[in-house]
Amino acid sequence: MPNVWRPRQSFFQATRFSSLDVVQPSLTMDHVRHTGGCHCGAVRFLVCCSPHLHVFQCNCSICTKKQNLHFIVPKKQFTLVQGVEHLTTYTFNTHVAQHTFCKICGVQSFYTPRSNPNGYGIAPHCLDPGTVCSVTVEEFCGEKWEESMQAHKTIRDMSTPAEDDS
Repeated sequence: MPNVWRPRQSFFQATRFSSLDVVQPSLTMDHVRHTGGCHCGAVRFLVCCSPHLHVFQCNCSICTKKQNLHFIVPKKQFTLVQGVEHLTTYTFNTHVAQHTFCKICGVQSFYTPRSNPNGYGIAPHCLDPGTVCSVTVEEFCGEKWEESMQAHKTIRDMSTPAEDDS
């Protein structure tokens, strides 16, 4: 049974958006625009998805070391607003996962997960307050990655846009 985390009251405050000079991901009826970034503010992003987040807590070697909680979205629902020049990438093992982080402050606010190379894993704790209503945490056994991926029914499809998102 997944754990459900309810954000502090400040998460419920309305977020105001100015017109950004970037292509913004499209919204569906159940999506909101979340903004977020790294600690120093050099890296900023926009992600469109549900205000009710389904977050994975993985126990693979790198996720354990980084305490990498993340939710997965299709690439078309993510826009890097600023900071591409401040990003660097770490890879290991299969080199499919692209662990991007800020060169200035070291925070990984998003990355390309091995499970969904056509999407992004977003760190919910790097989102700005005001748009998250709830977070459901699901444990994923990354120590037995291949076996867990075979057993999980929906994780591979999380970076696939929904039919009405096309």
